[in-house]
Amino acid sequence: MTQNLKPTILISSAFIIAAGLLYFFDLQISANCSDKSFIPYNLWSLVVLIFLYGLTLTIFFIKSASSIRTETSLRRKLNATTDTLNDVQSTLDDAVEKKTFELSVINGSLNREIAERIQAEAEGVKLRKRLQTILNSAGDGIFGIDTQGKVTFVNHKATELLGWTEDELIGKSHHDLVHHTHSNGQDFPVEECPIYMAYKDGQVHFESDDTFWTKDTHGFSVEYTSTPIVENKKITGAVVVFKDISKAKKLKKQLELIVNSAGEGIFGLDIDGKVTFMNKAASIMLGWAQEELIGKSHHKLVHYSHPDGSMYEEVDCPIYMACKDGQVHFKSDDFFWTKDGNSFPVEYNSTPIIEGKRLTGAVVVFRDLTTFS
Repeated sequence: MTQNLKPTILISSAFIIAAGLLYFFDLQISANCSDKSFIPYNLWSLVVLIFLYGLTLTIFFIKSASSIRTETSLRRKLNATTDTLNDVQSTLDDAVEKKTFELSVINGSLNREIAERIQAEAEGVKLRKRLQTILNSAGDGIFGIDTQGKVTFVNHKATELLGWTEDELIGKSHHDLVHHTHSNGQDFPVEECPIYMAYKDGQVHFESDDTFWTKDTHGFSVEYTSTPIVENKKITGAVVVFKDISKAKKLKKQLELIVNSAGEGIFGLDIDGKVTFMNKAASIMLGWAQEELIGKSHHKLVHYSHPDGSMYEEVDCPIYMACKDGQVHFKSDDFFWTKDGNSFPVEYNSTPIIEGKRLTGAVVVFRDLTTFS
């Protein structure tokens, strides 16, 4: 039973009981109306009504006091709840403000990063275009390959020499398209390819005479350097720079034919006085085969002594001087020594070789004077 229903039932019960009593008194009084000892009905009614009024006031005041206490308690709880809600609201507002500030800072950072990346990408595009322009301006063929041997970039000169378009080469195996066969027609295993080795062993590989093949299966002689690409200490591929040396080889062969057809002995020296080439006439006159002198000191094998047997110091040798002072030196009465230890009189010119502004060696032309005596 609820607290609000109790007073109603109590008052209703009191009125029912009062009505019953009044009715009972009315019956008794009517039956004994001549008996003077009975209290008059009006008096009984007044007593009952006063009792009912008092009971009703009592119940009202009790309920009112209870309601006031409940209201006070609820108001206190409401105030406490309101204070708690205000505290929570204040905390929430502070948190939202803090998060809003943090988000604004993060958003600002993201915007700056996005702007920087866009700028970096734009600069990267400009750099790639600039590098591609430089590559396309190079006189040598240039291409890059990844660690699978597939072409990653290629310049115009390379496509011109190879006959393949850039789209036909990008993403394809360079070895399978261009370097698959030796000049003699034998297969060239990729494991033996110096270009392949560069992105496997991390070393620079140079080949002075190899063969590349064009799209129409025409082979041509090339000289190339294969250099590994290292990013963050990791090999990611290789860059190959090559040039067509077919014309140079043909010219060299023609020069060799001309030199070997000359009646005078001709040999070349590097800056240290070592033989770099020699013609047939020089080989016949000196008794040394070409492979026996190439890379060896000319002075120590051919010009080491005077006719009287005294030592001929290299620093006094006119041939050696041409490699050092860059001047042409002529000698009309000197001697060379053959492989078997015999000497013969010679006349020679020692002419310096200058490449650009750099002295790189000398060319010596000599004749055996015994044939003119």
